[in-house]
Amino acid sequence: MKDEQIKIWWTTWIHLVDPDKKQIDKLVDKYNLHEIIEQDFLDFTTQDKIDTYDDCLFLVMRFPKYNTKTKKHFANQMHAILGKNFIITVTSYVTNNVEKIQNQYREEIAEAEDDEKFKLSPYYILYKIIDAMYDKVLTWMTKFNQDLIKLEDSTMDEKLTQEILSELLIKKRSAVLMKHIITPHSEILSELQTATINFYEWDLDVYFEDLQYKTDKILSLVSIAYENTESLFDMSDTLTTIRTNKTISILTIFTVLLWILTWISGLYWMNVELPAQNMLWVFWRLLGWMIAIAILTMVYFKIKKRF
Repeated sequence: MKDEQIKIWWTTWIHLVDPDKKQIDKLVDKYNLHEIIEQDFLDFTTQDKIDTYDDCLFLVMRFPKYNTKTKKHFANQMHAILGKNFIITVTSYVTNNVEKIQNQYREEIAEAEDDEKFKLSPYYILYKIIDAMYDKVLTWMTKFNQDLIKLEDSTMDEKLTQEILSELLIKKRSAVLMKHIITPHSEILSELQTATINFYEWDLDVYFEDLQYKTDKILSLVSIAYENTESLFDMSDTLTTIRTNKTISILTIFTVLLWILTWISGLYWMNVELPAQNMLWVFWRLLGWMIAIAILTMVYFKIKKRF
């Protein structure tokens, strides 16, 4: 559990990480929050949504978080309450961006002009949070596409190993997860932009439009990444099939070769009288024929490009 609180002029920003019931109850009593909000705070399986109350807004959004150990992404859910002079954010996992956003926000407020008082509002703080999250996703998408290019080079070089296949599966899963996480944001941001008008006098449309633009850009990049991942999977399947067919061809050639040699050698193990079977030179002649037949068989298949 982690509790961070900053106060910038009359606006208070409280951030909690995986809070317990005692912390939630304290916030509910202090800000007189609705019981439904209290329930949602304690439940991190709530779907993305935005609820409008008489004196505040409550929204739930999920953002991707990367696990460096497993090299996989997972959803980090964020709950946010926006009142007249406060904002409360709660995440299920630690978000390194929070401290960075707070420091940048302090610097921005210190340099703000008189006509930029809207930056002191909790709604502008929410914009800064979501904007920072999106910037992180865009950075990740750039790296994601660079990794796909490297994987494609490895696949084209026919260095298709189990490790590469595992990485492809992780990339595909990450692309699907990213799409599922970001897709609901467009509707949430649209509703948030409309609801803000009833709670705040300043015009923040340009900022929410910026978030909408980034949402569309992320979804476009995710769609392209997913298609590229699917293409790499098809390529890997094709290469695997070619390698399998080549292996089967080689095994077939050796099977035919061994069958001929076995037939010849087995012929002289029969319990019947065969021509010249008691002569010593026959063994060496048969051995020479078998070697010659083996060489001719290999040359024939080589000419036919069977291996």
